[in-house]
Amino acid sequence: MKQLQCAFTVLAKTTRCRRTIAFFTVLALMTGAACGSRPQAEAEHEEEALARTEFTNRIENFFEYDPLKAGQQSQFLIHLTDLSDGTPVEKAEVTLTIRPKGNGGAGGVQTKARVGKVTGIYVADVTIPNPGEYDIEFHVKNQKLDERVALTDFKVE
Repeated sequence: MKQLQCAFTVLAKTTRCRRTIAFFTVLALMTGAACGSRPQAEAEHEEEALARTEFTNRIENFFEYDPLKAGQQSQFLIHLTDLSDGTPVEKAEVTLTIRPKGNGGAGGVQTKARVGKVTGIYVADVTIPNPGEYDIEFHVKNQKLDERVALTDFKVE
């Protein structure tokens, strides 16, 4: 073992040998990292959340939601900002009304959002029973606001 250490020390004294040793050390580390196990998340394909930002004269509605699947719950994370002063919308009742596209405003499913842990954020759990194209209206109401944001082009698979 002592002879091996001496040989290594002699080799490491030249610049070329140092570069060679550094190259093989990096190569060994990269090979070891590449041979590690794959994360479980890659095996189970999760769809990425979708996001939109919509405005009225009074509010900004930025929301993220899971892809919509018929009969499955999708969570909407809704961030509301009062554009008159730039503050988060507080203590609001937020209702989502989901209607099949071209339904002319009749019927639909209503879901009330709950207040999130952070001011200005609301969470709604939406389940749409059938596949198709849908419109969603966000109704935001508190002491300062009473706004409706009607949006189209929500596809449910």
